[in-house]
Amino acid sequence: MLSAIVGGTLIDGLGGDPIKSGVVVIENGRIIAAGSADKVAIPSSAERLDASGRTILPGFIDCHVHGTYRARDMRQHLLNTPTYNVLRSIDIFRETLACGITTARDMGGADAGFRTAIEEGLIDGPRLLISLGMISQTGGHGDYWVPADMRIKKRAWLPDTVADGVEDIRRLVRELLMRGADFIKICATGGITSVTDSWDEPQFTIEEIRTAVEEAAAKRRRVAVHAEGIDGIRNAVKSGVHTLEHGWFLDEECADEMIKSDTWWVPTLALVPLSVKKRADDKSWAGHQMGQEDVKDKQIYDLMQDQIPIWKDAVRRGVKVAMGTDQSHRLLVGENMTELKFMVDWLGMAPMDVIVASTSKAAECIERPELGALAPGKIADVLVVDGDPLADIRVMEDRSRLHLVMKAGKAFTNKLSS
Repeated sequence: MLSAIVGGTLIDGLGGDPIKSGVVVIENGRIIAAGSADKVAIPSSAERLDASGRTILPGFIDCHVHGTYRARDMRQHLLNTPTYNVLRSIDIFRETLACGITTARDMGGADAGFRTAIEEGLIDGPRLLISLGMISQTGGHGDYWVPADMRIKKRAWLPDTVADGVEDIRRLVRELLMRGADFIKICATGGITSVTDSWDEPQFTIEEIRTAVEEAAAKRRRVAVHAEGIDGIRNAVKSGVHTLEHGWFLDEECADEMIKSDTWWVPTLALVPLSVKKRADDKSWAGHQMGQEDVKDKQIYDLMQDQIPIWKDAVRRGVKVAMGTDQSHRLLVGENMTELKFMVDWLGMAPMDVIVASTSKAAECIERPELGALAPGKIADVLVVDGDPLADIRVMEDRSRLHLVMKAGKAFTNKLSS
């Protein structure tokens, strides 16, 4: 199959200047040529897709999603069968692809079956990198114990991910890798949705986290760490983790250490402000919750405002940022591109830098160099959007403006004329 996307302004995802009258030539799911129309020869047999007046971009990469479903109402969750939750997850993955996310790192929920089903085309969705579940200490962010004295499994198809001590973590990391994890996720602090902990308390020792890092490295895998409060962030960065997820309350010292140790930051900025807004707009959405999520959301949102100058300084000084949303069943499904505006406003990034952080830099973060750019040899993940995201990054939020969503040369959405 040979095709060419022609006529649009090409943004290559590598940070180069936009190319007017750009061309992307695709064969067998790969890009074989990309550049200016006066420099790229289009084979006569190629099907032409007209992107005139629009912008051509690489497919975006979301480095932090939860793509599998569970009911927000805990009573309903306990009544749902695992197969029902699996089937409800299909729409989440489909909506994620539909908004322009062609690759995603699932931070807990999806097992190897979801990844393979998408690879084989059984269901629609972004290509997945999976962690299976997040490793938690007893009573930590991933331990869903409730005062009625039972542990509730959020996703029945996953192994138990609660572990304590170096040897228990070593065993669990090995099990997750055996079950097909592309990377390991571990919790270094509590979280907003936790029942028995606080978002700012540290969890796991440096030695325990480092054990996960070393065991993953033995299989050529990396570790992502959930950390919100400063003490847990410090422990995580000192442990040599690959990516810091959330990391909202990092300080200058942590930023310096991240730069020194080449640690990526996936800040997931949109989740908390959108959650606060959703609670205010829809009282029914705020019901049936556990762990005082409403109080924690508002508390963190207020504290975030003081952190914005620190975030901007960290980015200015060179902390590496990759886009991630923390999209889950509860928020942001199909609205992943909302994150981009927060990266501009709260991190001080230019729209071009945000696009790069969502494409080629995100590909570098997840160590998939074949993704994230419109360049020869890259996998043909391509978006065509009506508008100029360099003038207004929010055009990416409007799905009616997405005229093409292509993954590996196959169009999922195509409103272009040929």
